[in-house]
Amino acid sequence: MNIKKWMWEIATISVVCVLLLNPGLVSLVLFVDAVGLDIFLLLIEVQIVTVSGYYFHTWFKPILMPFYKCLLKVDPYFFIPTKDSVGKYPMILCHAVPFLMLLIIGVTVAKPVIDMA
Repeated sequence: MNIKKWMWEIATISVVCVLLLNPGLVSLVLFVDAVGLDIFLLLIEVQIVTVSGYYFHTWFKPILMPFYKCLLKVDPYFFIPTKDSVGKYPMILCHAVPFLMLLIIGVTVAKPVIDMA
């Protein structure tokens, strides 16, 4: 017996039963029952991703862009890699953390002087 399928069936039945308690949601219950709970949750997820992407590009990105340009001037090793380059070389994500590469290079190059006197 497939436990994942069984859990989705139980979740669908419980969601439908809870939604049926409110008479105003009968049409939503019929829709969820027709398309299935997993497709219904996928539709909600797509809407959330779309709205959050819109707000990120219209509100947060213009606010964060001056900080990004300032970091590019201050830290020579800072850049945000593309998704393809991260897929090929995962360690390149170290460059996306500001001042991390400067810290790593500084620790590896600058050795402490040990006085044995």
